[in-house]
Amino acid sequence: MINQRKRRFLQASAAAAVVAALPGYAHAVDYVKRDPRKRHNLLLITSDDVDWSALGFMNGRRGLTPHLDGLAAQSHVFGQVRTVAPICMPSRQAFMSGLLPHRNGGNGFFPMREGTPTLCSALSAEGYYCAASHKIGHMQPASSFPWDMKQEGKDRHPMVHADMLRLAVTEAQAQYKPFFINCNINDPHRPFYGSEDARELDHEQTGPYRIPHPLKAGQVPVPGNLEDLPDIREEMAQYWNSVQRMDIAVGNILKALKKSGAWDDTIILFVADHGMPMPFAKASVYDHGIRTPVLLRYPGMAKPRRFDMLATNLDILPTLIELLQAKPVPGLDGRSWVPMLNGEAVRDTPFIMSYVDYVSSGFLYPSRTLQDRRHAFHYTAWANGKTELKIESMWGLTYPAMAKAAETDARIAARVKQYVMGYPMALYDLEADPGQRRNLIDDPAYRTKADQMKRLMLGEMERTADPQLENFRTSLAGGTPVLMQEPAKYRIRSGD
Repeated sequence: MINQRKRRFLQASAAAAVVAALPGYAHAVDYVKRDPRKRHNLLLITSDDVDWSALGFMNGRRGLTPHLDGLAAQSHVFGQVRTVAPICMPSRQAFMSGLLPHRNGGNGFFPMREGTPTLCSALSAEGYYCAASHKIGHMQPASSFPWDMKQEGKDRHPMVHADMLRLAVTEAQAQYKPFFINCNINDPHRPFYGSEDARELDHEQTGPYRIPHPLKAGQVPVPGNLEDLPDIREEMAQYWNSVQRMDIAVGNILKALKKSGAWDDTIILFVADHGMPMPFAKASVYDHGIRTPVLLRYPGMAKPRRFDMLATNLDILPTLIELLQAKPVPGLDGRSWVPMLNGEAVRDTPFIMSYVDYVSSGFLYPSRTLQDRRHAFHYTAWANGKTELKIESMWGLTYPAMAKAAETDARIAARVKQYVMGYPMALYDLEADPGQRRNLIDDPAYRTKADQMKRLMLGEMERTADPQLENFRTSLAGGTPVLMQEPAKYRIRSGD
């Protein structure tokens, strides 16, 4: 007869054998296995809707974004990067996949195609601990973003992302894993700091939501794409105050990284998804919608430089993958900057293209721009003389102020018409006309340039199987494009 001690021993042994057979047990045993490779970490910081003109290291005005300016002093600055999609979800999915929106399938507020590789999936496969805060719903499908830790939200509390980073670094270190942490700051997305719509969301701008030195109307410049009107000056001050709070959040993230002890082993990249949420900016292919400066700091880098070659945010993924010495992702539309950073001659891209298809309402407003160093050629398939633009960038104070002024000011009326009705084709001289107010498409002096850029756009649309290719061919032949509108199918589901 088996005694009680022996019975307990056999029961415990049997239980241990059952537990060992469970899938989770093998993971637990491997939990603290040390990876013998010495690999750098990655911190990717993004901001929502920030215009290049509001950043100190870009506009030369110091004091408003001190943390980003401090990072810029230690980083390579890329001042002429353009997003391929000036809308939140398509832009994020594009630079996280390295693919054009119509090539990854996410050219609106809907997921990319299943199986699309991303920076997250590539680094997860390399054994990285991957974590992200906010904008989770703007990076889909979930199978392409296998986050180990994720925190969704729209809160603009400037400690939210730093707190997540501390947790993620602690967990990665406990598992002896390098980390990839993606902090997606919601500021300066609407509603802006101090606006009536932001009062509840920002807790009346009290406590940590309050910035030390709010700007007032008239203390910030009105960019060349907008009109100098009282309400616009007011909203620009609110917007720049939101940018100030974004910078505070960046400072908290960087401070948390330093305290973690991982600073010296971490690559840091900062980028905005696109420009300001104003007319002639976000959700349009005007330059204030697509220009997105990039900061890149990494261990062992040479003396910080400013690069002003034309580039797109599709280059971010291949650059980071190469810096991390990870397995290359095949078939990308972007190209790595690493050879250039290592001293090879800068290869200036002759032109870049940016794209708008579906907006958050689900309506199709297809437009394209092809830019070289000086000129921008726009193709707007929806500009048929009847369709009117209706997008989120018309919310707030700025567009209503323009529309009101247009009732008595012929110049502003023409500008409003340009925005709302669009031009089927347009050519702008970005050097002489940075606000893109004068359409040169029918100017005989620019006919050769216009014809050249039309040919280049046609070739690029053919090369990438652009969904607007046939409409562009129709327009070139003098016909009218055909658009299929299915807003209920394509509209945003979870808010932007």
